[in-house]
Amino acid sequence: MDEMEAMQIKEFTKDMDKNQKVAYYEQKSKNVGIATALSIIIAGVGQMYLGKVGKGILILLFCWLVIPWIYGIYDAYKGAKDYNARLYSLVFSEQEGTEIVE
Repeated sequence: MDEMEAMQIKEFTKDMDKNQKVAYYEQKSKNVGIATALSIIIAGVGQMYLGKVGKGILILLFCWLVIPWIYGIYDAYKGAKDYNARLYSLVFSEQEGTEIVE
């Protein structure tokens, strides 16, 4: 997620109530299992699912070396978790009494 998208999310969710924020988070978050499974099946597709198309293409081109493929699986898993943590902090940061869990 780039800074422009982060600013848009923060601006979009600032006037939402808690239920609307929860629904928005669930809709916008990425599924860690899907990202990982896609990278296992076809190297680099998990990164593409997360919006990192250039990185996904590089992993796909060099997956025959096996190490980029293994890295791609790990990166898709970690990338989805990081994306969801950042999204959570952006959506719920202004809400009082909510702790940010990473």
